[in-house]
Amino acid sequence: MTPNERYAKAESAAWLNLLGNAGIAVVKAGVGMMGSKALLADACRSASDAAGAFVTLTALRRSRQGAADPGLKSAKGRIEAFTGVIVSIMLMIVGLEVGISAIKSIADGVDEGPGWPAVVTVIAAFLLKELFFSGKERRMDLYASLAAFVGTGAAALGEPLKLPVLYYFDPASSLIIVVIVFSSSYRIATASVLRSSYCEEQPADIHEFKAAVQRIEGVVTVEELRAREHGHYVVVDLVISVNPRITVLEGNEVAKRVKYFLMKRFGHVTDVSVHVEPYDPGYPYKSNHDPNQEHMPTLLQ
Repeated sequence: MTPNERYAKAESAAWLNLLGNAGIAVVKAGVGMMGSKALLADACRSASDAAGAFVTLTALRRSRQGAADPGLKSAKGRIEAFTGVIVSIMLMIVGLEVGISAIKSIADGVDEGPGWPAVVTVIAAFLLKELFFSGKERRMDLYASLAAFVGTGAAALGEPLKLPVLYYFDPASSLIIVVIVFSSSYRIATASVLRSSYCEEQPADIHEFKAAVQRIEGVVTVEELRAREHGHYVVVDLVISVNPRITVLEGNEVAKRVKYFLMKRFGHVTDVSVHVEPYDPGYPYKSNHDPNQEHMPTLLQ
């Protein structure tokens, strides 16, 4: 699979998450307006998922266009970071309004619960997301959906069971979901700022990349390696040192081998930028090759 195909696949997944979560948020908000605070809060949660997908999509596009115009990449990164922060603040404000409304409802007394359409909407939205949409915050989705289901379900049972106290489950569960919305919005704002520069991979992955590159013939040492995440894929930037006595063409061949190997060995790596530097002869030469190999000029004299 070529880098363009990987980018296209990642962008398709991001678009699906963006449009799907936005549609679910609209449906939840529409049904929630009929009397369910929990569903309104859950709509904010789905909107935060859509905002997260937007951040991922813009980061993917910035990475794809950055190689052609680094200046454009930097400017777009700042704009997207600002947009992500603004969206997060708006979600926090909406979540706060829902939370305040729920507290007022509890204080004033709740005399009716949401209908069964609210319960069906919660279940259908959860199943739809599990089947068709990918996401990194499955646990948070589960907690929010569970809170919405318990809140709307218990409140809907209040009338047939003649237990008005069950009506309070709906606004009470919305407060739990609002906390989750605040947490998700904070993560989106943080991701927007970090992705404007670099979103580092876990140290274990960095060490694995370095170890793999170090074993490639022609590489003396890995001077620097950075990996940033774009959706489901990773872009790697690294600096390697080679024998200073080899030709420029041979140095480029080593860089090509490094790029090909990383993209072949790690399926989630979508692009690799390799910078070649001559190894400093003032230090002991480090070689990962057989010193008896004379067909390659890899030993300093």
